[in-house]
Order: sequence, then C-alpha cells, then structure tokens
Amino acid sequence: MKKVFLAFMICLLFFNCAKKEEKVVEKNKPYIISKENNRQIINGDTIPPPPIPGFLVYGTNTFILNTDSTAYYFQNKGIGFICGTTNADTIPYFINLEPKDLIEISNKNLYDFIKLNYKDDFRNVTFIASQSDTLKSKIYFDLIKSLDLSLKDRDFYRIRKTTQEEDTVLKYKKNNKSFYSEDIKWDKTKIKFPEKIKFTKRKK
Repeated sequence: MKKVFLAFMICLLFFNCAKKEEKVVEKNKPYIISKENNRQIINGDTIPPPPIPGFLVYGTNTFILNTDSTAYYFQNKGIGFICGTTNADTIPYFINLEPKDLIEISNKNLYDFIKLNYKDDFRNVTFIASQSDTLKSKIYFDLIKSLDLSLKDRDFYRIRKTTQEEDTVLKYKKNNKSFYSEDIKWDKTKIKFPEKIKFTKRKK
C-alpha cells in the first residue's frame, strides 16, 4: 500500500512540474513580427492591420533590442502629444537620430528606468524595434513585463522592425565611428525627408 501511495505521489509531482513548465513556455512565447502583422482574419482572409503612419513610427519612446540582456533606448526629440490623420504617409520620417542619442540599458532595472523617463502629462507611445523578425530574448520578455506594469491610461506600446535610420545609426554607434547625416546614402523609398532638412554639421 505504501508503494502504491509513493508511486502516486511521484506521478503527481511530475504532473505538477510539467504543468508549471508548460505555463512558463506559454508566458514567454516568442513574438514573430511578420506573423503578428497578419493576425486579423476576416471571412477566411488574412487582413493585415493598418500600417503605422510615418510620423508615428518613433512615438515618444523607442527601445531597440540589442542582445539577450541589453537594448538601446531613445526619446523622440519632438516629444509631446501624438496626433495625425489616418491617411498620413506610412514611410518613416527622418528624425535626425545620432549615435549619441542611443542609450544602452540592461534588463536589471527596466521598471525603474521606465518610471524615471516616462512622462505623466501626456500620452506615452512606446515602440519596441528589432532587426530580427523573431523576438525571444530575455530582455524582450523583461521589457514587456515592465511596460505592462508601468503604462497607464492611454499609454500603449507596439512592436516593429527597425527602420533604415535606426539600423544606420546603430551600426555607427556599435563601431564607434564618426557619424554625419549628409554622408549617408539614404534609400529615399524607405525614409521621408522634410523639404528643408538640417543635417549634422561636420566639425572643422
């Protein structure tokens, strides 16, 4: 009788462990950007959500995932209330981002970092940007958790691929190279410049 009871307890223990492990895997389910961008199904057809307007691509706060434990963060220089029309251009606007604007952060104090850098007097729009289509790094899951705990009222976040400007500036940041906007061969089908653009002036 004791052997039967012991066997039953061991099976129950393994079952509970398996259930816990299953929950952890489900909680940290990888996010696939291309798949999520085609997640709406209407009458059997897959309908992608509306594209992000070009003026809103950067929102007010942006995190660029770097490694499993680090990311880069920058605030939109024109930080403030976000508004616009539904038929706005969907090509990302040039924001004159520079390597010095990117702050490298770790996943150790993400919640405190967000609380210190986010504003209370207007809507915080956050973007998580990735060069990879699949997000499964530890800092991604930690960041999502911290944002879910921090954001309030009408704040929200979205996930997207990095823009041409972010990729370019990030490359210069990592290689510690001098960066001058006017020297970059921008693909103008992927970035929209205002009529009068002020590039970074080269120091003599």
